[in-house]
Amino acid sequence: MNEKFQINKTEEEAIVNYLSGDFSENDSEILNNWLTKDKQNQLVLNQFSVIWQMSNLKQAYNKIDTRKAWNEMQNYMNKGQGKSLKLQWTELLKIAAIFVIALFLGGLGYYFIDKNNNTVSNPLFVEYFSPLGSRSFVQLADGSKVWLNAGSTLKYKNTYGVNNRDLILTGEAFFEVAKNKELPFVVKTSEIDVIALGTKFNVKAYSEERTIETTLIEGSVKIESSVVKLADNLVLKPNDKAVFTRKSQTVELTQNKNQNNDQTQKHEEKPKLVIIQSVEPAPIISWKDQRWVINNEKLGNLAVKLERRYDVNFIFDNEVLKEYAFRGTLEDETLEQIMEAIKLSAPVKYVIDKKTVYIMTDGKQMEKFKNLMMK
Repeated sequence: MNEKFQINKTEEEAIVNYLSGDFSENDSEILNNWLTKDKQNQLVLNQFSVIWQMSNLKQAYNKIDTRKAWNEMQNYMNKGQGKSLKLQWTELLKIAAIFVIALFLGGLGYYFIDKNNNTVSNPLFVEYFSPLGSRSFVQLADGSKVWLNAGSTLKYKNTYGVNNRDLILTGEAFFEVAKNKELPFVVKTSEIDVIALGTKFNVKAYSEERTIETTLIEGSVKIESSVVKLADNLVLKPNDKAVFTRKSQTVELTQNKNQNNDQTQKHEEKPKLVIIQSVEPAPIISWKDQRWVINNEKLGNLAVKLERRYDVNFIFDNEVLKEYAFRGTLEDETLEQIMEAIKLSAPVKYVIDKKTVYIMTDGKQMEKFKNLMMK
């Protein structure tokens, strides 16, 4: 892309007002129109957001002078060389390597501004989304690092790092947290919060799954909940895994012998938290790495992970096939290569039709494999 970066005075003011928190409805419209003009504008705004926090521009001006603040950001962007902000795409990528805030692996990540929250009293939200078929990496303004798994969303206020370090996660992410004793790092999911000062941990909280899992790699984290009472001071140690099971309802069909008709009964399962100690972390966190470790993973569960990783849909012709378990290490394999490995390890055959993978029983191999079913 050889077109030079361009921005008018009104757009400059909208960006500065957004970064300073003095953001009006009119600014919101201007800024979002500017963001939709060109994909590079999203990256530019990311860089300015980092520069704003790194350079303490918000603290430098009690009353924001838009032109002065804009010039100051240009100076930081150009590393003090005094150049005007005429950025070509290649220059923009170099800057991204210096002020890294978002590096996307295997696909695009999307950055949003929540227009429903656009007043001074209600800070705006920044949102990153890692689509199905991709994984994303985000470096936050305080130096904390986040890896987002496919189909995951990370959201936080634009005041992050100033008076809070609160993040909202839907999906799965691995965190390397920069230490800051004054501002705890808080990952909020639908039902539990994970609180840390400086540590490494993985959180899996997909909305369609019954469990929320937190696995600690280094340091310590505290687990809290606003929807269910947990033990006080519930702290994980390295290689501990906390599995929170959400509240659920099951419906059971029963026959009333006296009235000779069927009735349904509802059973409610209360939420619970279980701590599993001394887990092997590699199969849990290797989704973010080049080498993906699979350890005794049932095909039904593995299919869900493959659906997210490759943006496909699995259909089984036999539920029993979901019970076959697999182990091994994958390294940049295509979906076809993975399916061939599965085919060699279990009595299954498959057909890939666009974005759908059909798994079927291989009758010829069933006898050979019938004694290899893993529980």
